[in-house]
This record gives sequence, structure tokens and C-alpha cells, in this order.
Amino acid sequence: MIDTHCHLDLLKKEDFEETVKDESLEYLLTVGYDRKTIRNALKLAQEYEHVYCAIGFHPHEADKVTDEDIEWLRELAKSNPKVKALGEMGLDFYKNHSDRKKQEEVFRKQLALARELGLPVVIHMRDAEEETIRILKEERAYEVGGIMHCYTGSYETMKKAVDLGFYISYSGILTYKNAEGVREVAKKTPTSRILLETDAPFLAPQPVRGKPNKPPYIWHTAKVLAELLPNTSLEDVDRMTSENAKLILNIGNNGRRETITYVINGKLYINLTNKCNLHCVFCQRERERNFMVKGYWVWTSRDPSVEEVIKELGDPTHYEEVVFCGYGEPTLRFSALKEIAKYVKSKGGKVRVDTNGLMFTFIPKGKLKELKGLVDVWSVSLNAPDKETYEEVCKPAQPDAFEKVLEFIKEALKEGFEVVVSAVDYPGVDMERTKKLVEELGAKWKWRHYEVVG
Repeated sequence: MIDTHCHLDLLKKEDFEETVKDESLEYLLTVGYDRKTIRNALKLAQEYEHVYCAIGFHPHEADKVTDEDIEWLRELAKSNPKVKALGEMGLDFYKNHSDRKKQEEVFRKQLALARELGLPVVIHMRDAEEETIRILKEERAYEVGGIMHCYTGSYETMKKAVDLGFYISYSGILTYKNAEGVREVAKKTPTSRILLETDAPFLAPQPVRGKPNKPPYIWHTAKVLAELLPNTSLEDVDRMTSENAKLILNIGNNGRRETITYVINGKLYINLTNKCNLHCVFCQRERERNFMVKGYWVWTSRDPSVEEVIKELGDPTHYEEVVFCGYGEPTLRFSALKEIAKYVKSKGGKVRVDTNGLMFTFIPKGKLKELKGLVDVWSVSLNAPDKETYEEVCKPAQPDAFEKVLEFIKEALKEGFEVVVSAVDYPGVDMERTKKLVEELGAKWKWRHYEVVG
């Protein structure tokens, strides 16, 4: 696990010692917010290999910040490789410890410095959502991206921040009984952009609320996030948030390892190909060439062979099911899919294929019979209640694509397969009409949240 925001220098001695010895904490980002804590953060990052730092001036400090302070910050960031971000910086219109105009001025100067140095930024935002987003846009913060620290804002602001290249970090507030609004936003946050933090020694999570917080308590927040996200275990949250942190902070291996098979929530997934015959507007690969799925970089430089896949998956009974699912369309490799599914079934495993349902556009309908007894479940992405919406959302190359998906669903049901049909609640998709269509076809229905991948 990576704690992406803590103040190690403010911890009690015994909590600090426990934290730096905790082997479950892969990396820690300690944050300096004024001259004193910036020096402390740098010192700790130099002393401990797994500690990195973010340095900047908190909006509460804005009235005191001079141009000399900004120049000092520049030199420190340039000369210390363990500085991985600038901040925390931003706006706090709740406490107003500094003049609002001065807060904005210091915020803009630090954003300009981040662009100059190519460092992401850590954003403090309280009672200033509209103003923060406006300034991030005006100062071209999308050129460096960053982290929305201790996020408690609206869904709309979260989306705007994500569109600007930001990651959304949730703290122990996620666990609080009165934080239902925060949990609802977390459920809809892109899984490729979620981070976790403690903000220790502040904001201890619910089970230890009232005590000084410490980074080992991050697991309480992780457990709640695992309960909120579909098909997500605590192990998935650990891997997902940690790999996301490595990407934005440029630490560790940055998550970009080629992936043939990957495990999520007790299921083994097979990335059979990168090729896809749709260009769905909601897909990460289409919008930003992001292939991250819950901590895995689901991409390969070439299609894996049947032998490579079988070697990686091992004993299929170790998993709840084996799922053909990546950022490509598995039925495009029909023969390989058939051979691997045959192996899985021969060893007593269960097989599910996630498909866009366009198999009949390139393979004769009769070939579906060859997969009887080999595929247990077809999960078909329909994503629209009618042809017009389908063409707008899924961007098929062939004019009869929607009809072909419906034909596939009907044929699979006719052949006795279990069929689950899903749609993503992308803006403009009438989910109730889509659900009604699926039920009329006789298939099972699944509602998928936009941006929640995996």
C-alpha cells in the first residue's frame, strides 16, 4: 500500500517508528506545507529509502509567502530527486487563514513552477471547488496533472479534475458515518484514478476516530473502498491504488508491465488480444490510451500464444472463474479462445467470455456451437437500447453492428449458454430502456458504472 499524503514529521515518536517499520507500506509520500515542514519532509525522504516527499505552500500560509519563498522552493525541487510533487497548494475558503486574493496568487505561482519543473501537484481544496477548477484550467495544470488531496467534493468537480489529468485521493473521511456523499462519489471515480491517503496525524478513520492518525491506519479506509467498488477485494484496492500512485508520482516500476493474465477478486482474467473492432467513447483506451485495470497495465506488445496463456494460468480451479477479458475483443482470436477454454474445462474450471457481441460479423453463426461445453457464460456489452445510440456511443465500423449484437445474444440463448448483457451508464444511454430490451431478449441484465473498470 502507498500512503500518498501524510505528515511524518508531525507523528508521535512511537507512531513514526511503527510507520517506517511497517512492511505493508511500500512507499510513503510525506508532505511539507511551510518552510519548517518542507525541511522536515526533505530530511525524512533522504533518510528513508521508501519515503518520498511533496513540498509546497499551503493556502493557510499564503499571506506569508514571498517571491523569495517560491525561488527557494524551485531550487529545492530541482536539486532533490526524492521530491515527487509540489504541494500541498490550493485554496481554503472555509477557514480563510489567508486573504483569498493572496491564496490565489500563491496558488498560481506554484502551478507555474510545477509546469516549469514538470512535477505533478498536490491540491488542497476546501469550499472552493469552482475557483480551484477554474485556476487549474487557466494555469494549464493539465500539462502536469496531480492529486486532489483528501477529496470530499462533488461528483461534477471530480469529473472535471479527472478530465484535467488529476487523480482523486480519499482519506479516512471515506469511513465516517456522515460521509455518504463522499462514498457515492468514490463509487463513480475512475478506478484508474483512485488513490488512498491518511493525512496522518489528522483524520483518523472511523474505527480509530478520535485517536492521532498514522499511516498503518490506511487499511481501514482501504477496506471501505473495497466494499464500495464492484468486483473488488482488499488486495485489489491495495494493488490498484498503489500502481496508480506509482504512475502519477513516477516512483517504483510505474505500473507499465505487459499483462497476459491478471487476478481480480478471486477471478483470473486473460488478455488474449489488444485488438478491438469498436471505438467506444467511454473506453479508457480510446480516450487517453490508458490501459490500467485495477493496478494492472492490460497491454501486450503482441498477442500471446495458447501455450503462453496456459502456462500462466496454471490450475484454473484456484479461481472462481477464468474470464477472457482485456481491452481487446477475445472472439477475434476464436481458435485460441477455443483451445484455452478447452484446457480450462478439462481441468475443472469455469469459463466466462466478455465480448462486444460482434462475433457474427467475422465468423459464421454456426461456429458458436463449437464453444458449447467450453464457455459457461457470455457477458455481452450492449451499451444502447437502439441502433442510433449504439452507433453514437460504440462507433462500430459496420452499419449493421447493433443488429449483429442482438443476433448473437439470441443465438447464444438458443444454444443454451448463460448470457449476461450489460450497459455502461454513459451520458445519453437510456439505461431503463436498455434493461427492458435485455429482459425482452430473455438474458440477464447488468448495470455498469461509467469509469469503474474491472
